[in-house]
Amino acid sequence: MLRTLGAACAFGLVTVLSAKAQAEAPRVPDGTMIAIDTGELVLDLGATKNVHDGDRVELWRPVRLRHPVTGQVLTDRFRIGTLRLTQVRSALSLSVIEGAPGRPPATGDLVFVADGASPVAPAPKPASASAAASAPPVVVTTVVTQDIDTRELADLMGALASATPESRARAYETFAQAHPKNRFARVVREEATALRVSADATRTTKRFEASLPRLDRVRIGEPQRFAVELDARFVGGVVHVRRKGAPGYRSLPMESVGPRYWAATLPGDAMTDQGMEYFVEGVSAEGGPVALVGTADAPRQVEVDPPALYVRPKDVAIAQASLQSEYASFNAKRANDYVWQTEGAVGWRLHDEGIRAVRSGFGVLRGEGGSLRDLDAPGGKGPETIGLTYGYVEAEVTLSSSFALVGRPILGLRESGITGGASGFLRVGNDLRTNLLVGGEVLGGVGQRGIVELAWRTIPRVPIVLRTEVTTQPASAGDVGARAIAQVGYQLVRELTLSVRASYQGRTIDHAGPGAGLAMGYQW
Repeated sequence: MLRTLGAACAFGLVTVLSAKAQAEAPRVPDGTMIAIDTGELVLDLGATKNVHDGDRVELWRPVRLRHPVTGQVLTDRFRIGTLRLTQVRSALSLSVIEGAPGRPPATGDLVFVADGASPVAPAPKPASASAAASAPPVVVTTVVTQDIDTRELADLMGALASATPESRARAYETFAQAHPKNRFARVVREEATALRVSADATRTTKRFEASLPRLDRVRIGEPQRFAVELDARFVGGVVHVRRKGAPGYRSLPMESVGPRYWAATLPGDAMTDQGMEYFVEGVSAEGGPVALVGTADAPRQVEVDPPALYVRPKDVAIAQASLQSEYASFNAKRANDYVWQTEGAVGWRLHDEGIRAVRSGFGVLRGEGGSLRDLDAPGGKGPETIGLTYGYVEAEVTLSSSFALVGRPILGLRESGITGGASGFLRVGNDLRTNLLVGGEVLGGVGQRGIVELAWRTIPRVPIVLRTEVTTQPASAGDVGARAIAQVGYQLVRELTLSVRASYQGRTIDHAGPGAGLAMGYQW
């Protein structure tokens, strides 16, 4: 009887101890967090684990420490938080954290399908003594195998902190080769391949910067057309511009102007005295921007040129003032045929159409002249002294956008009394840009002259004037002579331009001489 009772007690004790051992055996993880991609956690938990979009899973942190006193290796895990699956694929899932996690998630963290309880395996059903005796080795063997895979991957991830993409790809490939039976080997190998492709795309992108044009110089207030050629893998481009020193950029999507060519018009208000800054991004087929020329922190610098003449906004009047003085000799050998003329004017430029401008001015003309017989022939009576002080008003009226008439009545005073005159011109083109002036002038007691003048304003800050005259001045009784005049200016600031003038004139080959002068123009 005692022997039977002892056997029964022993059987019961073995059964209880076996059940307790199995109940406390650690539960096998359902998956592992293997990466963090733009705020979402990547899990090696696929549809084969019978999970679906929207399911909740738990994230736990494995801990493995060596006891500082006994030297015993201690392993455990702690709950970090709950994840919600957003996309479940065949081998991987994307998830997001719900609520505030106890620790920041990290690669290698363990994933358990949530069942409302801690990740500890439920107690097994009662079993026979022989089954209970044989169950623990099977459980322990499975747990150890899964923990080794997880621990190997966690060790790899920990060693790759702050590693470059190239180093990370090599480490993934080495890991996959060294641990072919690790259940994460395939995913790690795919990640290495993705990193290689991304690095190759980045290197390819850098080669295209040299093929894109630079903006070297632009002009104040004038829109600038800008075009680039992009590789076929780009589906668009964006150019970002700002005036130098501005806090933010203006982003301008570029439009297609042909296969692989993209263009945009840079706004004129970004072109200021301080300069302009820009950078260009290409839009890849995947939708992400790729820096091609400069960056937001290191943009390209562009020097901005002022216009040849400062132009106020349309329909805003421009006040103008000018002063010029010139000496011209028709007979350098005898200095008996010359003119010295100084003229100043002030006026307002009103519009491009209609009455374009009104001006008023004065002039002083002094010189000597006469016929060639009186000046050069032996026994001639010599030169006639000429003196005239005069004033005038002038109006410029447009006939169309490209043609205008300029008229000027003149009233003067000579020693012999009051005299008069007039001048008239046809202007082809805009007076603030390159234009051609054709006309003539008559001054009582001084003579006549026909004038053709080209104002060439295509070189920034350097206005040029080329002028020819056919004239009898400075004496109405003088013979006809011709003049060739060249004037070159420099725009010191937007409002002020200084110019020098050189000329050569004569009535015959032997009756000729040089001339020179200065001019100043100011407008505001």
